[in-house]
Amino acid sequence: MVTTAEQTPPGAHLLAEDLPAVLDGPGTDAPGGVVDRLLRFGPLTLVLVAVGTFALATFAVVLGSSPGRIAPWWPAAGLGVVAAAWAPRRRLPLVLGLVLVTTFAANLGFGGRPLATSAGMALANTLEVLTVAWLLRRDGRRPSLGTIEDVVRFFGAVAAGAAVMGLVAGLTVELSGYADLTSTARTVMLSHAASIAVIAPFGLRLTRVRARLRRVELGIQTAALAVAVAATYGPDQGAPLTFVVLPFLVWGALRFPPRVAASQLLAVAVAVTTASSLGSGPFTHEAAPGAPSVSHLVQAYLLTLAVVTLPLAVSVSARRITVEGLAASERLFRQGFNESLVGMMLLRRCPGAPDHTGVGHVAGGLDVVELNVVTARLLEDTEDDLLGACWTSRLEDHDRHLLHGVVAAVRRGSVDGWRGEVQLRTHHGHRWLEVALSRLPESVGRDMFVGQLVDATARREAEERLTAQALQDSLTGLANRVLLRDRVGLALQTLPDDGPGLLLLFCDLDDFKHVNDSAGHTVGDQVLVEVAHRLQALLRPGDLAARLGGDEFVLLRPVADGEDDADELARAVLDAVSRPVLVGAQPFTVGASIGIVRGARGATPEDLLRDADAAMYAAKAEGKRRAVVYSDVHRERALRSVRVERELRHALAHGGLEVHLQPVLDLRTGATTAAEALVRWYHPERGLLAPGEWLDVAEQAGLMPELGAWVLRRSCALAAAWPVPGGGTAGSGADAAAADRPDAQAPAVHVNVSARQLDRPGFVDVVRDALAETGLPPHRLVLEFTETHLDEVSDALLDELATLRDAGIALAADDYGTGYSPLTRIIELPISMIKIDRRFVADMLDDVRSRAIVTTLVRLGESLGLEVVAEGVETPAHVAELRTVGCRSAQGYVWSRPLPPEDFAAWLAAGGRRSA
Repeated sequence: MVTTAEQTPPGAHLLAEDLPAVLDGPGTDAPGGVVDRLLRFGPLTLVLVAVGTFALATFAVVLGSSPGRIAPWWPAAGLGVVAAAWAPRRRLPLVLGLVLVTTFAANLGFGGRPLATSAGMALANTLEVLTVAWLLRRDGRRPSLGTIEDVVRFFGAVAAGAAVMGLVAGLTVELSGYADLTSTARTVMLSHAASIAVIAPFGLRLTRVRARLRRVELGIQTAALAVAVAATYGPDQGAPLTFVVLPFLVWGALRFPPRVAASQLLAVAVAVTTASSLGSGPFTHEAAPGAPSVSHLVQAYLLTLAVVTLPLAVSVSARRITVEGLAASERLFRQGFNESLVGMMLLRRCPGAPDHTGVGHVAGGLDVVELNVVTARLLEDTEDDLLGACWTSRLEDHDRHLLHGVVAAVRRGSVDGWRGEVQLRTHHGHRWLEVALSRLPESVGRDMFVGQLVDATARREAEERLTAQALQDSLTGLANRVLLRDRVGLALQTLPDDGPGLLLLFCDLDDFKHVNDSAGHTVGDQVLVEVAHRLQALLRPGDLAARLGGDEFVLLRPVADGEDDADELARAVLDAVSRPVLVGAQPFTVGASIGIVRGARGATPEDLLRDADAAMYAAKAEGKRRAVVYSDVHRERALRSVRVERELRHALAHGGLEVHLQPVLDLRTGATTAAEALVRWYHPERGLLAPGEWLDVAEQAGLMPELGAWVLRRSCALAAAWPVPGGGTAGSGADAAAADRPDAQAPAVHVNVSARQLDRPGFVDVVRDALAETGLPPHRLVLEFTETHLDEVSDALLDELATLRDAGIALAADDYGTGYSPLTRIIELPISMIKIDRRFVADMLDDVRSRAIVTTLVRLGESLGLEVVAEGVETPAHVAELRTVGCRSAQGYVWSRPLPPEDFAAWLAAGGRRSA
């Protein structure tokens, strides 16, 4: 709608927007239309208001001035009120001025009244219009008749305006001497009140009912009303039947929109006024035509009809709109209820009476009153079977009791509603539902609830899978470390004060690495799964089996039966694990080393797992395939391991280690041909430490690859700087005479290699990098593997070791004779040297078997073209015996202990020869 830039009163735009629909009817609210232009109160509107007011005022004046005629109402007052009620604030003075001028002109020009009286009457009309319009639009309210409150407000405004009109008009005629104040005031008050009550509703915003107009009924009612008016006010009709019209007006007010009732009221007013003016009807039958009493009767009659008809029509229309709104809300609710994507139920608190299926209800439960299709699908039943049934009886016991408590709490007012998840029994198992439950007002029904259901089964299953992944080992299905720690903590908290406490068995599989190396990790995983099944079979209710990773398992017994319970369980585990595991048609045999610890109140899960782990390592150290109960000795060992590991790491990072060298001599010439590199630790507090005091900790801590690589680089760097025995630095040509001797060459260096180094990928690259960094020729490097490690060499590593041998690097089998490797392994591996273990050398003088082993190994080496070195030679007698059996190389204390690098260099500079 187009508006001017001038200020308008609050609500004026709203009023202007509502009036088109009122005046033009539905579907005509078009911006720029006739009504839109009229509401701007431009010149055209003002002209129409002026003309209409003047014409209606003149008509009333002329009608009242004619002999034998009466003017029981003043139509101009109704039109003036409508114009003033809708006029913008800036146009209101102009509208009031028009009312003043036109009514003055009508009274003066056609009414024949004196000038002062006409002016007073015009002023009275203007003040009346202003009073009624101000009351109707006060507080920015719309000038409407939509509710009973609006009707009361309207008739109050009409009464106030009529009172103003009567007072001013009465004073005017009294002061001018034109007429009596009382009679004039009574006459104008009734006539103007009736006029405004009959005409003004057409200009106010009436309630529009969306219901279809009953045209046939309207025609019948209108015809009946016309007959009643004609019968009462027709020519020569004087019977006192004025009440006959009222039922038909009430009929219209009850059955049709307020605008129809207002239209019929106006029509009746015109008919009654016309008939009474012509002398017909019961009001003029006994009185002379034009008598004041007739006019008063007609005015009172019309006002009575308006007071009865308009409130009734408006109240019925408002009720009809409310009913239509409720019906629309009901339709929307039903549509949303039935077409909802979630399950919807209307429920009533179960009184405990049996349902139609004969199944007893549980008091406090919820009966199904209504449901949608989704609910029936979620509950896996038909709507007919669910209606009237107790829904909560289908829940699991815990959830059913929970819902009963929720219903009771909602009824008490403790909570407004509830939302949660429940488990439902269905024909095909169980289903998880997310439920939102709310209580409905008592107006809907007593103890009525609405429930919304969403299937949460898939989400709960996904959560359970995630929980399983977080708390279970993915390979074996056993508990993982997180769940184990939680269960151990719970067991410690619930332990009785007296009793043997809980029991924890830490199991590590023995020789499991052979399975992975020989058959692959897939087969190894199958072996682990079978071991897990066997361990689970040993559990009692309440026990727990867990896999910590790799081949480590833990058994938890929250409450031990007695002192012997640990031994019995450990024996059962050893027996179960030691049985061969068949994968396909191939059997695999593993064992278990078990650490046992008992827990009591005050301990922590971390303490128990640490102590059990220490006991397990003690079992491995004692020979594997056994169980060891944790004691203070293991505690001390564990503390020592922690301390030594910390100090060893510091020494490795800050140069606290050094390589000592023990000469290897040729028994025929006494010349130094090589030196074995042996690592030593210069401890800041304990002095020089041999490997036997800390090497086990390095193995357990996983430091061997790093330590072995350092020893290799350090040994190669030292060997690269060694002089030719009796001459200068190797390859320097400093002593030509020494270099010209046939046996003049710098010694080789023997470096021990641990199994951990072989396990780590890239071992061959580490060797090559060490040679490249130090410049040591490959033929001067010997890598020593203990015999027990020979079986752990995989086929892939075997090929890599062969490339080292082809490059000139020698490979030696150290401590040979102490392991269980078959002789064929020597042929399979690229070995070029055998080192006889010191125990056989030490006992060969007194033990025939030891001498036979030494002799055999020497002969074997000769036959296979392998160099043989005897270790641990300590006396000249051992030297002589070794020469007797044909051994050509040896090392031991008889010649020298391991020497620091500078002492060994001096040894070589002095000639590097010793005789025993």
